[in-house]
Amino acid sequence: LGMTRTSIVLALLNFMGAAGVFLVSTFPKEKLPLEGAEETKGIDPGRLYVTLFTTGFLGIGFEVIMVRVLSQILENTVFSFASLLSVYLLGTAVGAALYQKYVKQVSFEKTLFYLLNCIALFCLASILLLPYVSQIYPFLYQGFGGGFWGSVLGEIELSLLLFLLPTAAMGATFSHLAQGLRGSHGGVGKALCLNTVGGSLAPVFFGLWLIPVLGIKRGLLFIAAGYLLLIPRFRFAYLPVMIFPTAILLFISVNPNQYHFVTTTEGDSIVAHHEGVMASVTVLKDSQGEYHLKVNNHFQMGGTTSTYSDCRQAHLPLLLHPNPTTALFLGLGTGTTFAAAAHYPGLQADGVELVPEVIKVLPYFEKATGDLSKHSNLHIKVADARRYVQCCREKYDVIIADLFHPARDGAGALYTVEHFNAIRRLLTDDGLFCQWIPLYQLDLNMLRVITRTFLEVFPDAQLFMAHYSLKSPIIGLIGGRNPLRYPADWYKRRLTDSTLASTVHRVRFDSLYSLLGTFMAGNAELGTFAGGSPLNTDRNPVVLFQAPHFVYGNPASTQERLLNLINILSPPDVDEILIVKGMDIKEKNRLEAYCLARDSFIKAGVNVTPTNDIKKLFKGVSSPLLSVVRQSSDFSAAYNPLLAIAYSLYSVDREAAHQLLLDLEEANPLRSDARNVRSRLFRE
Repeated sequence: LGMTRTSIVLALLNFMGAAGVFLVSTFPKEKLPLEGAEETKGIDPGRLYVTLFTTGFLGIGFEVIMVRVLSQILENTVFSFASLLSVYLLGTAVGAALYQKYVKQVSFEKTLFYLLNCIALFCLASILLLPYVSQIYPFLYQGFGGGFWGSVLGEIELSLLLFLLPTAAMGATFSHLAQGLRGSHGGVGKALCLNTVGGSLAPVFFGLWLIPVLGIKRGLLFIAAGYLLLIPRFRFAYLPVMIFPTAILLFISVNPNQYHFVTTTEGDSIVAHHEGVMASVTVLKDSQGEYHLKVNNHFQMGGTTSTYSDCRQAHLPLLLHPNPTTALFLGLGTGTTFAAAAHYPGLQADGVELVPEVIKVLPYFEKATGDLSKHSNLHIKVADARRYVQCCREKYDVIIADLFHPARDGAGALYTVEHFNAIRRLLTDDGLFCQWIPLYQLDLNMLRVITRTFLEVFPDAQLFMAHYSLKSPIIGLIGGRNPLRYPADWYKRRLTDSTLASTVHRVRFDSLYSLLGTFMAGNAELGTFAGGSPLNTDRNPVVLFQAPHFVYGNPASTQERLLNLINILSPPDVDEILIVKGMDIKEKNRLEAYCLARDSFIKAGVNVTPTNDIKKLFKGVSSPLLSVVRQSSDFSAAYNPLLAIAYSLYSVDREAAHQLLLDLEEANPLRSDARNVRSRLFRE
């Protein structure tokens, strides 16, 4: 229904409830005897008030921490959190109903003692289960047949396993305490007031202070101990009942498990882990000594091995602008993309990162970024990207948005018309905005929705490719306030600075063709591709609810999605490229050849089987790559690997190496590399 219509429906339901109360109040009422006053005789009303407040505080605190823990295991979609909340509320209601039906009052104090013990015991049982949840969850969703509904039902079942008993005990306890106030102490209204006030303070205390300071494990133990400490007037007769939860609490406290749910591979070690307000941030070191960043376990935010890709994500949009002096980066990750801005003379760059702990671990990635603190033109700000662009009053020549996983709860708001409009407002007249999109984390239908939404705000948008990876393809939508057209010699002007030229060449943007050869489609082709897809807006958050279907479902392989996209958009019309004005026919033909060779290169890669056997590799790739080289003399992504294969092949099969070098010379006579290598290796 969308946000607005849903709110109207909920408002109408509230009016219906009010009308129902009004009608019931007109009927004659039978005066019911007040229960509770006798049972609570001798119990200090102040103690009841404190217990009501504290149980609300601890109950919501338990939810806050458990949701943080499970966010490292579940899929973190809107459905994940809806499942957790639904089960939490259901358990509370079930507990209240069971209390009203079955609990017979013998002694208010004794009943309260047993209920508080049950809450503590059930919370501790859930804590004991947590280390096994990462194995339990796959078993549950596979038991439901997998796919979207299997995954959602698996998350609901896991929520029931962890939340049902603790929350049922909480619901029964609240009913018992409210019953105790039915007499002269203020009634159910006061009970609800105190309990709700306690619950309202819990997210602030546990989320903003306790988790970052004490961590998840101590936070959960704090809650269990809190329930035990609420037991009124300790008596030795209670001791046998309290021994069991107390023993479990002590066992967990001395257990070395810290409830860091981080998926690792053989040889990985955790070198840093921070429990922050927003997320859990982990730095892994692999067996090769490379560092990788993970946020909430699910989000692989790059590392020292992805420098090539990360840097290209900065250089492509920065080079497409004729002379940027200000740039804004939304999302930092390892900081590699942001660090690339340091090489542009006269450029001032702001980087906005939501999670402060991500900034804390940036020094681990200095192999890729260098020391960011040494660059006076780079400024890092801790802020939410969505709010920052809405509140910012500065103007930027280039704005670059990082890869946001569309299925993750909250990320859909970064692909809305409203967000893109806020970004457009921050652009200078000749500014451009690049939204990088992880094609490996969404299907083509969701890409159509995002493209349609982007075109609504940037009608002259273009689509570019970050690199030619089949495993993790990244594409970028680029648009500006006005159509951007520059002279054909603009690229040479951009690289007059030798330091910048050297930096750009390292990521293989070594010519006009290697840069513009990443072009995939202009606005006309994108409009046809997006078709009649719905717009993603704040009122109708299509991405929020549809993107998770990709995560839960059984999508086509990443390679297949990339090939389908290439087939839909090919061949690219280079006349539509953002910057082509003044290009002569010869240059245009070379650019068209480069784009065709790029597509052929990607298609050829699908049939390549990785191997360490150089002879098998030679037989598998030499023919398709030579065909690509013949298509474009400028496409070095096929030429250079063949040159490397010839080097390696020389020691095991000199005749094959010699023939490969001759074939390279014939395929691309304009390059002398193969000729020079052949003369050097075979000069005898």
